[in-house]
Amino acid sequence: MRLTLSFAAFAAAAALAGAASAQDPATDGEYRADLIKIIEVAADSRCDADLMGETVLSRCEEQVDQIGPALASLGSIEMITLQDSSGEGATKVETYDVTFQSGQTLVWTIGDKVDGKYESVGVGG
Repeated sequence: MRLTLSFAAFAAAAALAGAASAQDPATDGEYRADLIKIIEVAADSRCDADLMGETVLSRCEEQVDQIGPALASLGSIEMITLQDSSGEGATKVETYDVTFQSGQTLVWTIGDKVDGKYESVGVGG
């Protein structure tokens, strides 16, 4: 199964979410906890307005009826690994491998953070 969804220009376990708050940005990524939250909320067929910039939120709302069930069918997040980090400040983008309970691994990107909200969030196979 390959999902190609984009929130921009696009239910993790409680233990995983707790571990995310104790992360080391140098090895785990700065945006890891926010990405987990965005995925959790999207799997519940909702969009996280607290973390999504206007464009990302609009795209999410257009697709959430398809994204939600697709993510929910994958199960909870089992592992999330920082693959790459590039840029600085408002242009920083991080790429993660996210492995779900189903065994499926998807590559997610998150970044371009302005005023606490992400202007870029996306997922591919």
